[in-house]
Amino acid sequence: MYLASQSPFSLSKANTQPCYSGGPTTLICKAVIDETHDSKTFVFEDEKNRSFDFKPGQYVTFRFQIGDQTHVRAYSISSTPTRPHNIQVTIKRCSDGLVSNHLNDKLKPGDRVEVADISGGFNWLDIPCDRPLFLSGGSGITPVMSMLQYITDMTLPTEAVFLHFARSPKDIIFRDQLEFLAKRFANVTVHLIVETGNDDGFDGETGRISADLIRRLVPDHASRELFVCGPEGFMAAARAVSADVTFAALHEESFGEMITLEDSSSTGGEVFFSLSGVNGHCGEGETLLQAALNSGIWIESSCQQGVCGSCKVLMTQGEVETRNMGGLQPDEVEQGYVLTCCSWPKGAVALDA
Repeated sequence: MYLASQSPFSLSKANTQPCYSGGPTTLICKAVIDETHDSKTFVFEDEKNRSFDFKPGQYVTFRFQIGDQTHVRAYSISSTPTRPHNIQVTIKRCSDGLVSNHLNDKLKPGDRVEVADISGGFNWLDIPCDRPLFLSGGSGITPVMSMLQYITDMTLPTEAVFLHFARSPKDIIFRDQLEFLAKRFANVTVHLIVETGNDDGFDGETGRISADLIRRLVPDHASRELFVCGPEGFMAAARAVSADVTFAALHEESFGEMITLEDSSSTGGEVFFSLSGVNGHCGEGETLLQAALNSGIWIESSCQQGVCGSCKVLMTQGEVETRNMGGLQPDEVEQGYVLTCCSWPKGAVALDA
């Protein structure tokens, strides 16, 4: 299914109009494209009619209002800056994905969404190479697909190998596009790997990520730089493989919904934002970041998983349950910094925010 709202497009106008390259703005959903049974691509144009200037592989930080709460999510751009009149994000449903499921069910052409920024160091322009190996799992395909499209649109002589892992053939996002690019460009090799091959038309690999599989499909792995993205479980498996298989370099980005606390019975409390002079409340199971947004306090955030460190704030009073996934250094923890996206207050706390 393809749903789109109509508007005229002028190539000459696109070449001369100003560019959006970051900062708060409003985007308009122009089309919704079904990719698989549980994922959709959303096509956005800028409300101010600007083209988009970004690096292939970067992500957009959105602010969504669902009910009476504000939710921040970062989604990788699945399109390429060589096609600058819109940006696209591809979002997969998941069992506990509050925002991802809401967008798949509700977002439609004509809707407006708020954007905080475009950013991300996991991108092709900052870490280019001649011989990349793109490795992705599930919805983690989006940033590396942006990179591959950039390479082919620019007809770069880059010798790219692309390995994508999915549960089954029907779960392969961008399957048609990947197969088309592999047929069209001699310098692009694509391997699609599924856990169960239940599609008569699928002639790819069956299995899971492993060192033996990488060695067999990519025998020249030692000369390639690895670009890997996927859910945390896939990333852990990829890291284990990279410890056993030689690569020229490793670049990675985790991908997923905001993490939640399994047992929220002992969390929650009042939150005092000392720099803003605002008293807020954090309900059971809510993070400090959610409490800040619901109190009208803007805290920069991106990964929502405790990895990137962009949402760190100094906590001057109180105690939190936290899950630091590498976003804070040990000295920052000693100084009292917390990652608001993955910290749940245990009673009243005070933050320098």
